[in-house]
Amino acid sequence: MHIIITGGSGFVGTKLSAALVGAGHTVTVVDLAPPRKPIADVTFVKADLMHDAVPAVFGECDAIIHLAGVSIFQRWTSAYKKLIIDSRVETAKAIHDYLAKLPKRPKVFVSASAVGYYGNRGEELLKEDSGPGSDFLANVCEAWEGAARTFADLDMRTVSVRTSIVIGPGGGMMAQVIPLFRYGIGGRMGSGKQWLSWIHIDDLVRVYTLAATNETLSGPVNASAPQAVPNKVFARTLGKVMNRPSFIPAPAFALRIVLGEFASAVLSSAHVIPNKLNENSFTFAYPDIESALRNSI
Repeated sequence: MHIIITGGSGFVGTKLSAALVGAGHTVTVVDLAPPRKPIADVTFVKADLMHDAVPAVFGECDAIIHLAGVSIFQRWTSAYKKLIIDSRVETAKAIHDYLAKLPKRPKVFVSASAVGYYGNRGEELLKEDSGPGSDFLANVCEAWEGAARTFADLDMRTVSVRTSIVIGPGGGMMAQVIPLFRYGIGGRMGSGKQWLSWIHIDDLVRVYTLAATNETLSGPVNASAPQAVPNKVFARTLGKVMNRPSFIPAPAFALRIVLGEFASAVLSSAHVIPNKLNENSFTFAYPDIESALRNSI
């Protein structure tokens, strides 16, 4: 298959590109900047999908994996909140409108989404048919997935990968928290009782590959390891793996002062179950948090 990955120069996109090429697929990355480390046999096309014309390569591929979108990991101003939505939704709309004019289209549109779709749900077990939350991130994910569903009007299979916190070496969440623990100032966030759903980068890459290639898979898919953990267990396990202290908490009020509204993403509780992956007999390489963290240090 010829697969286009938008936003493919980031942490997930570079790992996914390498894996797809290794599996014999042709990969084109469409992004604002090339990957920091060039990937053999991956073609890069520079494009700003919010402002530039959609490149013709979109009419020449078999599948699109839409990872484009600015990071949520910073303080949210009103302008940045708009950019969070537009960089995901408007880019998808531009691709859709371009493909709608073509006689031949790709077979599948796979879009990133996030478990933020569910909002703060406490102890509730969350499967793909659970309803959405009502906070900002939940609204973003609803709009994100709504944009993906429009590709069904073009007779394309659509999948939205509701991604949990990504754990892995060299990027993602670990790049944020490892320095804190290394200097002995890591610990739980807020009460530490909130459920943290997570997935190792290697397993996430396999989820995206499955979504692009398995013609029976459609709709939302929870990309989350089968063993979610309370935030305090994550902190304690990371301290154990790094042989560093993990007893300095970040109180909820302090996080809200420093991070503003973004603190809600850190303090929310989402106990996500990978129901569709289980139904497809998906085997996780890293089903438990300790093995995932040991591979990420």
